[in-house]
Amino acid sequence: MPSSRTRLRPWLEQKIESKSIPGLTWVDKGNKMFAIPWKHAARHGWEMDTDARIFMQWAVHTGKFKPGVTEPDPKTWKANFRSALNSLPDIKQVKDKSINKGSQAIRVYRMLEEVPKKKGTQPCLCSSF
Repeated sequence: MPSSRTRLRPWLEQKIESKSIPGLTWVDKGNKMFAIPWKHAARHGWEMDTDARIFMQWAVHTGKFKPGVTEPDPKTWKANFRSALNSLPDIKQVKDKSINKGSQAIRVYRMLEEVPKKKGTQPCLCSSF
């Protein structure tokens, strides 16, 4: 039986509040806007331990990376994190506040009102003959 894990939004909120990842901060806590360090790996001075920390921690949390067992893959971690973040209906990027290039690159996101899940809905497994 797979173990349960925290979903991305509450996991992110916990990480922001704990201040355990440098650069992952509230930009405007009242409006639930936060910044994620988003430095490009090709930049001079990029370091996996600092610049890919949030992506690595999410990969560990989801079981996609096991330190000491699997090889580090920060490019994939970042892509998986971006994909998971972009799939959430209640978190949207604030593009005009994001900084896309340079050593201070960040992406700013805003947490919207949480979208409640519909209970009791399941995909139809019937065939249409």
